[in-house]
Amino acid sequence: MSHRYSSAFSHLILAGTGIYCLVQYHGDSFKFPCISYGVIITNSLLGVWRWGNPDHGHKVEKPYNFTGFLQNIISLPFIVTQVWLAYNYQKELAYLHSLVSVLPLTLYLADRSKDDLVDLIIAANCVSLGVVSFLHENYYGISAAISYMINHFWLREGNFDIEDVPVLDLFNYGLCFFCYFALRTLQGGK
Repeated sequence: MSHRYSSAFSHLILAGTGIYCLVQYHGDSFKFPCISYGVIITNSLLGVWRWGNPDHGHKVEKPYNFTGFLQNIISLPFIVTQVWLAYNYQKELAYLHSLVSVLPLTLYLADRSKDDLVDLIIAANCVSLGVVSFLHENYYGISAAISYMINHFWLREGNFDIEDVPVLDLFNYGLCFFCYFALRTLQGGK
């Protein structure tokens, strides 16, 4: 069974960042960000066990992969939904950002190809978050959109290589930046 302590450590840092953001978030409406941060925390804690336990890490492989997929498809759309709601845009359009996450989940459960759809949803949500944040001069929102886009399309795909640093570790550290920028976006930071 493979293990990689550096990946366990990167998951631990991401879990800590997610917990910090979850504790610091104080929203007054339905808490989409709490779900986003909760999935990130869950996947990270499973990742600590998966990569840090050489003897029994393989036992959490399926839940780790599933929560990783959920993290990939709902983290950004749920944050974007909450940002749209915070800026009083039409609720139906705001909820649409989160609702489209069901499509890749359905394909995942049906064991069908979903990668192109996930990429499209993430790109659309990054553009949506970036534009809305730009219109309201919320520069943390722009940073969150850019960091998630770089994280998904550049790091996750393995297009960036630092010698002896696994792509998964870089992805987790990039997701830490997204979590923080998303929190500051939701707090209305400039």
